[in-house]
Amino acid sequence: MSGTVRQHVSRVRSLYRQILQLHQALPLELKALGDQYVKDEFRRHKSVSPAEAQHFLQEWE
Repeated sequence: MSGTVRQHVSRVRSLYRQILQLHQALPLELKALGDQYVKDEFRRHKSVSPAEAQHFLQEWE
């Protein structure tokens, strides 16, 4: 894996963890809904083009 790919993967994982940590403060029902939404969105964008991936990360950040 090249350095750029590793950096991208690290950035995505870090953002994913940050979002899930923010959900800890939500009521259980909303936490479950939010966690599932984030999980689905990140999976859906797993194999997009680099430009789309960049846009996706910018929007979530």
